Amino acid sequence: MTGHAEIAPGVFRITPGRSNCYLLSGEDLTLIDTGMPGDGKAVIAAIEQCGRTVTDLRHILITHAHLDHIGSLALLKNASGAKTVAGCKETDYIQGTKKTWTMGREGFGGKLFKTVLFFMETFVFKYEPTAVDIPCTGGELLDCFGGIQVVATPGHSPGSVSFYLKEKGLLFVGDALNGTGGFALPMRFGCASYKEAVRSVEQLSRLDFDLCLLGHGEPVGNNASAQMRELVQKGC
Repeated sequence: MTGHAEIAPGVFRITPGRSNCYLLSGEDLTLIDTGMPGDGKAVIAAIEQCGRTVTDLRHILITHAHLDHIGSLALLKNASGAKTVAGCKETDYIQGTKKTWTMGREGFGGKLFKTVLFFMETFVFKYEPTAVDIPCTGGELLDCFGGIQVVATPGHSPGSVSFYLKEKGLLFVGDALNGTGGFALPMRFGCASYKEAVRSVEQLSRLDFDLCLLGHGEPVGNNASAQMRELVQKGC
């Protein structure tokens, strides 16, 4: 069953399935990530439970083009007319010129994971390719929810990006860090480049934020940037 909870003023965590989506509610709406194929109706229901409608949605921000984050993008974009924002290196996967399962994964575990993803994405889940309206390289300031900075955080996938709201002390990292079972560095077998992924976490740890919002797992508060710096020191 879909859950949603306000975790900061105007910021709602939506859990339609195995990954988190985040709704930013201001004059209009911004959504970060869209869940798996089939999760879109649950996201729309959560938006309505927050007292808004899907037509209030103006931007959909994608942290990376793995299926559990872009799976319901087409449905939500078609329902709202929202503009899609994503990293430049993710656009081929989102727009369907490359299959998402073909992204690199490290080591023997990564190869096994890719095999599973091939079967899942070929025979179980149907992804509908969707246009990217605003491709980003990092450094852009998006005109939504008071201003959101795009931070390039490659490693988990080639073009992963994070979204930083400095004045609000919020950082949305997608799967740049692992929130399954606790706050941790990303799992090697899930990364296109683990070395790049760790370097991206080091970069993020230099920012100042109180709350870190993950693609999976619970939000991390209580000076999350300091906790991230501790992870880097222990893991590197």
